[in-house]
Amino acid sequence: MKQNLILHARLFHLTSSKTKQRIDFLVERFNLSEYMDALALSLPLGMRQRLSLAVAVIHEPEILILDEPTSGADPIARDKFWELLAELSRRDKVTIFISTHFMNEALRCDRISLMHAGQVLVYDEPQHLVEAKGAASLEDAFIAYLKDAISKTDKPEIEGDTPLAEPQDSASGLTEIKTKDVKLSGFSLNRLLAYSYLETIQVMRDPVRLAFAFLGSAILLIVVAYGISLDVEDLSFAALDLDRTPQSRQYLSNFQGSRYFIEQAELYSKDELELRLKSNDITLAIEIPPGFGRDLKKGETPSISAWIDGANTTRASTIEGYVAGGHMQYLTQLATDAGIDTNAISKVTQESRYRYNPSFETIYSIGPKAPAMLLLLFPAILMAVSISREKEIGTITNFYVTPTNRLEFLIGKQLPYIGIGMINFVILTLMVVFLLQVPLKGSLLGLSLGAFFYVCAATAFGLLVSSVTKSQVAAIFATAVLSVMPSIQYSGMIQPTSTLERAGHIIGSVWPATYYMHLSVAAFTKGLSFTDLTRDLIILAMFGPFFVVMAATFLKKQEA
Repeated sequence: MKQNLILHARLFHLTSSKTKQRIDFLVERFNLSEYMDALALSLPLGMRQRLSLAVAVIHEPEILILDEPTSGADPIARDKFWELLAELSRRDKVTIFISTHFMNEALRCDRISLMHAGQVLVYDEPQHLVEAKGAASLEDAFIAYLKDAISKTDKPEIEGDTPLAEPQDSASGLTEIKTKDVKLSGFSLNRLLAYSYLETIQVMRDPVRLAFAFLGSAILLIVVAYGISLDVEDLSFAALDLDRTPQSRQYLSNFQGSRYFIEQAELYSKDELELRLKSNDITLAIEIPPGFGRDLKKGETPSISAWIDGANTTRASTIEGYVAGGHMQYLTQLATDAGIDTNAISKVTQESRYRYNPSFETIYSIGPKAPAMLLLLFPAILMAVSISREKEIGTITNFYVTPTNRLEFLIGKQLPYIGIGMINFVILTLMVVFLLQVPLKGSLLGLSLGAFFYVCAATAFGLLVSSVTKSQVAAIFATAVLSVMPSIQYSGMIQPTSTLERAGHIIGSVWPATYYMHLSVAAFTKGLSFTDLTRDLIILAMFGPFFVVMAATFLKKQEA
């Protein structure tokens, strides 16, 4: 018995001191001390009911819902149990809902509702119900109400999900229920908010989900922004100077003084050069052949070899450009020192200018794009797990058996995660501006509104995935793969969508991350105004409702 109480105290997150205090109090109050070391299965039925009640109130709830709690118990045990319920109601102000088929128990309630064939016949104070029928007892009154209901119709025709009930006050003061054949298809904001409140409480009680929601996206922003960065600096290089003349040393000085290269220990042979390239000790080796200075003085054209580690082709091509730039700088300096027109080196000089990113640093591109992937990944996964979890543990049945329609259920579930997504947007935007040093030049209002529409689409996408999966594991994997892969490959994170072909271009054109990435880059780097972002905002606003409707359609099929 003690283990049961401790277990449920932990389930309700009671502290150790609070657990001990509540257990001591309930054991004394419900007279359980004699059975504290006994197993629950070995307890008499009356004691088991007391234990169940103690477990139910260990966290001091405001409402208790009990389904025929005294069924199978002897009269004495039932009477003791009801004394405890009365004490909880009167002294602790706990609201208690009870279903029972014992009329003597119903008489103990403040108000009761009589039901037949799933329909409420009447509800009021027990004594009013008896007086209204002029019956000798509540049981006789109940039978009279049943006969009236059966005489009107053996089986009421009911359209829709659940009939509405209209209360009508009778002369005796009791309230009779008249059913109307009205379909509960109307949208209820109260039911929607009820699901949102419940989901918010569940998320707040789960520190793992909270950490995943906020810390996960912040950490991944740093990983993605710096991990995908294509800027190439601090490259290790070494020189194989077989000439050792002032001319060769002057040539190498162009690399030694560059911010792109860090010089390593000198090389002495080609074998050593190849070995150090293979071991990743250096990424660039400059080989100056013997006679380089002599040939240069004679006006001949000596050759220089640049050995580049090509394991990473993107980095290798960048290094190649650096070497070509250093080589051209050396030739220009030679021509200037000799009084030769630098146009003789090259008839055409080409210089690149970048309008929105003058320094051509990758962080200015990846920084605004990374939040687009993270604001899709994390809210979608959290949303998908929320619905699939209810499927696994069976609590989604509560939705199936209530008057709540699918949109109320889905949107109610979605709202807390939209809030989480917007908090993430604020965190990620601050990190991009202050940590990654990417200034926000455009409309903050446009970016924020776009983020809201995008988060709505992301959480709705999670609803859609969860509506077609049956387990949490499947929902996580499906959401992660289906959100990350299109976002990286087809949404413009690595290469512009305009350069994609066939299926890739189609996927990029219909994927929400594409439009949020474009909007984010336009707001951060290009400094566009709210009006300039209108097109992307309109398109983003369409994804959320579309995914929700699709999720509701699949959920309807499963419900059927």
